[in-house]
Amino acid sequence: MNFKNIPFGAVDKFNVLIEIPKGSQNKYEYNENSDAMELDWVFTNTFCFPFNYGFIPQTKGGDGDCLDVFAISSQPINVGTVVKCRAIGIIKLLDRGEEDDKVIAVALADPEYHKHENISDLSFDYKTIFKEFFKELGIQKNKIMELKGFKGREEALREIEESRVDKIS
Repeated sequence: MNFKNIPFGAVDKFNVLIEIPKGSQNKYEYNENSDAMELDWVFTNTFCFPFNYGFIPQTKGGDGDCLDVFAISSQPINVGTVVKCRAIGIIKLLDRGEEDDKVIAVALADPEYHKHENISDLSFDYKTIFKEFFKELGIQKNKIMELKGFKGREEALREIEESRVDKIS
């Protein structure tokens, strides 16, 4: 499979390439040069990803990489799967002082989450889950991560639109 050619989709229904399944202790990362998924890190002490994690193809975030996404679904999604998603919010984050925001999205094929429109629609305490996740991630990878806050769907859509590499100016 050639990951480089995955289309963006649309701002309101975009594609996400899954790098890390929900519940995984393995942190995989896409390598643009080899066009392959590579094992980047293995977490310890039962620490794992609370949701599927990946990126929106054909975008560039504040850190110069594709825009990162937590893709919420009821089940883990395999590494390398392309998932049509809708943004419901965004996490404003600094990673070693560099902007590294994370879109919070729902998998449109998942009947448990596909109707969610905003992060306030989630029935679980997402703020606590993400705060604890980034705190432990910083500890395990020995880096400073600063969670600046959560924003809703409109802010997420604005950032997605601004991150597109194929948009016409």
